[in-house]
Amino acid sequence: MAEDSEITAARQRKLDDEMVPLAVAATVAYFHLTEVAKQIDTNEHLADVVQVVAVALSQVAPVYSAAGAPVRVVNKELDALLLRRPENDAPKPDLDQFVIRRGDLRAALTTLREARNLFGGRP
Repeated sequence: MAEDSEITAARQRKLDDEMVPLAVAATVAYFHLTEVAKQIDTNEHLADVVQVVAVALSQVAPVYSAAGAPVRVVNKELDALLLRRPENDAPKPDLDQFVIRRGDLRAALTTLREARNLFGGRP
């Protein structure tokens, strides 16, 4: 029985270490944290919201560069990229150049859900 729990814990650690593209993580976070009645239903608007959620994730979890070996991105660099105002139809930042560990995403979801509840959101 103890051996089974050790195997399960090892599998969970391996899953937690997997890297998830930031765009995917932000989309997952958006749909987990937003009430169904308030969710955006168009791809254009979702892309804008996902960018904002990516910034929120970067404030509560480490974000890494997807190029080569994962290197933690300094929040200032990520904020500068994600928060800049696009000029005349300039392309939006490519969130796929960033990744987040699955375990950090899970912890960030908990943190953001608790923050939402503290500031007047519904549990």
